[in-house]
Amino acid sequence: MSQIPRPRRALVVDDSFAVRRYHAAVLGQAGLAADLAEDGAAGLEQALARSYDAFLIDVNMPRMDGYTLVRQLREHGITAPILMVSTESGRDRELALAAGADAYLLKPLSYEALVGCLGSTASEPGGQSTE
Repeated sequence: MSQIPRPRRALVVDDSFAVRRYHAAVLGQAGLAADLAEDGAAGLEQALARSYDAFLIDVNMPRMDGYTLVRQLREHGITAPILMVSTESGRDRELALAAGADAYLLKPLSYEALVGCLGSTASEPGGQSTE
């Protein structure tokens, strides 16, 4: 009997409801179902309760910022690709990669940028950027 493949699932962590919904829609176009979390603390709780194939994490959030969340995920042994997103370029990118993110994307996120990053982080983690 063949096994049914597990659907690919991503966790979107952003304090803006509209941004979470938009990123979930973009992920859906790329073939990933998305769970949503409103801040880093909620994202960490969800990430430790369920296995994810990818993470899309905002930098600036209340309760726990994106950098702290990424470090916590890596400290818990989570190796799935982590894409950090922000409206800022420059130093945020450096901090994101230093925290353990695989890629850094600028908002607004496009389908092409997301698919490109997911494809490259799956084969070559560590340092993609759309700047």
